[in-house]
Amino acid sequence: MTGVRTFFTVMGLILLIGGLLFAFLTLGVFQGTMFLGFDLSHLVNNYTFTSLGFLVLIVGILLIALSTSKRSSVKEEDQKKEGGSIVSYTEIGEVRISLKAVENMVLSASRKVNGIREVSTRIDANEQGLLIYIKIKAIPETPIPALAGELQNKVRDYVQEISGSNVSEVKVLVENIAQDKIQRNPR
Repeated sequence: MTGVRTFFTVMGLILLIGGLLFAFLTLGVFQGTMFLGFDLSHLVNNYTFTSLGFLVLIVGILLIALSTSKRSSVKEEDQKKEGGSIVSYTEIGEVRISLKAVENMVLSASRKVNGIREVSTRIDANEQGLLIYIKIKAIPETPIPALAGELQNKVRDYVQEISGSNVSEVKVLVENIAQDKIQRNPR
């Protein structure tokens, strides 16, 4: 959890508990009406203050819900702003690897596989790790299942070794078979 999310969670809990206690106080649930030296007996059975207590309670619930939702994740906002990155933590601090750097790792690993003419890639990150999409143009007469399997293994192993991040899946699309120029006989 980030600092902002932690702050909103703590504030939400304080408001939730405070609103609940205030609403119960105004409904006369508690025996005493003295709190920190203040006489709060004039608040008992005053439904305006009861509704205020429930309003504070609802605000607390909303803050907690906001801080725990995926949409408020600071990490996702950072990925949108910076083009995305993988974050890992060490004893000394935070390490970020941009998804563009991971794309270049994929391109580097794919150059080590024979039978590929052109490569393009896209990287996504999910809870299980990196999801790597690769489009290739294969050289003619190269067995595609063997080529794709070798490419998947080399890319996964290389990216995991260099970045230290888990690769959950490598998806390969053979977009086309590269064709050399064919000489046509003029008629």
